[in-house]
Formats: sequence, structure tokens, C-alpha cells
Amino acid sequence: MNRVLLAIPVIVFLVLPLVGQTMNSRSESEIIQFRSQIRDAVKAKDRASLERYFAEGFAHTHASGKVDGKKERIDFFLAGEPTIEDVEPEEIRIIAHNKNLATAIGKTTLLFGTEKRTFQWTGVFYKSKGRWQLITTHATLFRN
Repeated sequence: MNRVLLAIPVIVFLVLPLVGQTMNSRSESEIIQFRSQIRDAVKAKDRASLERYFAEGFAHTHASGKVDGKKERIDFFLAGEPTIEDVEPEEIRIIAHNKNLATAIGKTTLLFGTEKRTFQWTGVFYKSKGRWQLITTHATLFRN
């Protein structure tokens, strides 16, 4: 009996980190897939999908410091300007804060005419009623 009681904390100690990893890997794959859906909607100029993907109150801070709300950001996408949503990032790290909140941190290089520009960016994602939405994004331009 005493051995069983001693084994319980050891089992909990060994299993608990695995539960966190499972949640993080599931959130990570969901966010990667969700970002792909955003990229597809941007390429297709699908305003209706983009409206669903961006939360009310959404804000994006451009590398210049300009801040756009949801409507302005979607209009920017539909105008066809190069954005970090156009291509797969070179680097991405997803941090699952819990099953409904995650942050993505990435690095993406875009072509502006013949000039390459690399951006470090952050996106915060929230899951409500089983659907992910973007609540804020920020991009910083690397100076070479």
C-alpha cells in the first residue's frame, strides 16, 4: 500500500509534462493550419473568410508603427500588397498558453520589387466556440 502511495506522485510527475506537450502540439498544428487558411483567403481575395478569421477589435501594428484595425487590414490584403501572410515563414514558433490562447512568433522574407525584406512578426490567436481567430499581430522589419 505504501509503495502504491509513493508511486502516485512519481506517475503524476512523469505524465503531467506529456499532457502539456500534447496540448501544445495540437494547438501548434491547429495554428499552422489556420495560418494556411488565412494565406489561402488572402491569395483568393476572400473577404468573407477573412472577416471570420479576424476577431472584432483586431489590431495590426505595421513595421512603420502604423496601426490598422480589422477592416483596414483586410482591405490591405485585398489590395494585393506583399504581406507576411503571402508565404510560409522561414521560422515559426507556437506557444500554447492554454487550449484557447496561443502566440505565434515567426520570421518571413518578402520580395518588394527586387528588394528582399525580412520581418520578425508576432500573432496572438484565440479560440472561441471551436474556431481560432487572430486578435492582434505585429511586424518588425529587420535592418540589414
